[in-house]
Amino acid sequence: MNPPAKSILCAVLLLGAHAHAEFVRDEGKKSNKNNPAFEERDMSAATWMTKPGTICDVIPASREDVVLAAMNAATREAQAGNLGAAIEAWATIGEANKGFEAEAVSIVERAKLFTERGQFENATELIDDLFARHSNYPGFNKAAEVQFEIANGLAEGKRRYLGGWFPWFRDQNNAVAIWKKAVRLAPNGPLADECLIRSARLSLKDDNGAQATEALEMLISDYPTSKHTAEAIQSLAGLRAKDSMGPDWDQASTLEAIDHWRSLAAKFPKTERAKQAEIQIVILRDRAARARLQLAKFYWMNRNNPEAAKLMANACRTIAPESAAAKEAEALLGEILKNPDPPKTLADRLLGVYPRPRLTTDTKPAVVGDDLDALGFKKAAPKSATETERR
Repeated sequence: MNPPAKSILCAVLLLGAHAHAEFVRDEGKKSNKNNPAFEERDMSAATWMTKPGTICDVIPASREDVVLAAMNAATREAQAGNLGAAIEAWATIGEANKGFEAEAVSIVERAKLFTERGQFENATELIDDLFARHSNYPGFNKAAEVQFEIANGLAEGKRRYLGGWFPWFRDQNNAVAIWKKAVRLAPNGPLADECLIRSARLSLKDDNGAQATEALEMLISDYPTSKHTAEAIQSLAGLRAKDSMGPDWDQASTLEAIDHWRSLAAKFPKTERAKQAEIQIVILRDRAARARLQLAKFYWMNRNNPEAAKLMANACRTIAPESAAAKEAEALLGEILKNPDPPKTLADRLLGVYPRPRLTTDTKPAVVGDDLDALGFKKAAPKSATETERR
């Protein structure tokens, strides 16, 4: 669009009152000859219109047609492949309708065009501006769709283009941040759960467990009816199971993983995921039980603490009574009951047996009272404040 035409269009728009109506595109449709039941969109026939039922306070009413005509002109420029001219036309519409519905539409349409040109940063900046100044805009789902497409492109390895023509470096890691922004823009939109599961998948691919866990937990808690819930629970259970490969005394993640696998089996019975959940539950329960068994052996052999050893052995039997670890725990309990003194190791013979902790039922040492005199701590009577000190 040349400068004189742009100035005329801006002046015409400014002369009219601002439209508060909700603008939508009336997508043209035509039947497919091969399959009349299927209708495909004819984008060349698409026109902008005021959504029926919305309040339009354009005075005079003829000015509404001016705004719609400008929108249709900008759309035709984009359909003709003149993306730069279309961006300028939409910018003019936005300048002439500051703070009103037409400006919000202009921002979303420019963001789409910048995305098509590979100018992802320009598009995200526009959407941030929309979020800041048009919080009541009913078309936030469209802005979220733009963010979704940008993130998908980055995740697939697409390059962004500086100025719309100069290729720049790939930035797959930034896709997660943009997916999160799409969820924040439209948390109740149709793409929210899709953004979260894609964010989790990419994070798992990059071995970023913390980032994946955050996305999966949000998906499970906020979108329980999503089609991706089963995958999210399974992935989260797998992450917890990996975390459980730690010291024997820290197996909380193992128990959390078991809970996730149980939830998966309960919510999606008679599926392949449920069968896998049953296998994983057996494996994880045995792992948790064996960790308690190792602690029992440690307290018995290395710390001369039969009471703590019996406590851990019983915990092993409680977690997985049918496991091989539970049978070993029973054998250890029988050995402790038979002889409360553990077998001596070479270190015990050279350095002495590790001191056994005192039980709460043991006799406590007698409190020293009047016998302090014999120990040299004679209690002297307190001196009077007026008593003269002898020299």
